[in-house]
Amino acid sequence: MIALDLDNTIICYDVAFRAAAEDADCLPLDGIPLNKASIKAAALDKGGNDLWTRLQGVAYGTGIQKAKLFPGCLPFVNRAWNRKEKLVVISHKTEYPVIGPKVNLRMAAINWLGKNGFDSNIPLIFCDSREEKVERIKSLACRALLDDLPEVYQTPAFPAATRFVLFDPAGAHAGWSLSRRVGSWDEAADLLLPPRI
Repeated sequence: MIALDLDNTIICYDVAFRAAAEDADCLPLDGIPLNKASIKAAALDKGGNDLWTRLQGVAYGTGIQKAKLFPGCLPFVNRAWNRKEKLVVISHKTEYPVIGPKVNLRMAAINWLGKNGFDSNIPLIFCDSREEKVERIKSLACRALLDDLPEVYQTPAFPAATRFVLFDPAGAHAGWSLSRRVGSWDEAADLLLPPRI
């Protein structure tokens, strides 16, 4: 079984974060690439952690309709199904934003996945903490996890039997050396679902 992370791995929020940052007047300076990392830096610079937390609540909640599936995600799923590989989505997305309107972020994601063609036969598990997520990965005996957060792998209880693959399409973790790092779902497919000879 392969475990997949949800936010910023399956769902690309670049456009959603850009819209939220425009509304909050905290876009990065001209010439800086617009992505989650640059918007986070600009938000922290302008309004500290509270502003960044508010932007996340908007992007993951009411702004999620502007999000997109990462290119290559659905072909990865189809390739896995064709190989009879089991998949599970495991997320430690909070249920409600810490700051801002009380939108159920988990329901927003479920509804978004349904509207964007993501296979509803793949189990979706929400956890309340990173530690709980790691425990669930361990209990399911997942052979691999594709995730955008290095911190998940660095959680002390992360199972040695699970291969961690860092999903890093923006190249934010170029110096990462503790596991394999991929820049796209196509790379992830070649690594985790290699062609059979």
